[in-house]
Amino acid sequence: MLPMIMKMRIAGESGKSFRLFFPVILVWILLFALLLALLPLILLAAVLTCPWGPGFRLLAVYPLLVAVLFNLSGLHIDVRDARQQIYLHFS
Repeated sequence: MLPMIMKMRIAGESGKSFRLFFPVILVWILLFALLLALLPLILLAAVLTCPWGPGFRLLAVYPLLVAVLFNLSGLHIDVRDARQQIYLHFS
């Protein structure tokens, strides 16, 4: 399932934290519209370059991108250093 919301928390060394909830579904809608618009160009490039080899890799871009986006759900990223902490969660 595609993640619908990204939660971000940034905490500084003073103990104050900033939280942000971002609806990433809006980004996915724009991305899929862009991919749909570029599909004829990708197919044309794949057909033209198929005899030399890269055409088959171009055709794999769409399924691989969808697989990566659908596996983002549940991803936690937690980055810390001595002064601040950044936490991202896709749900």
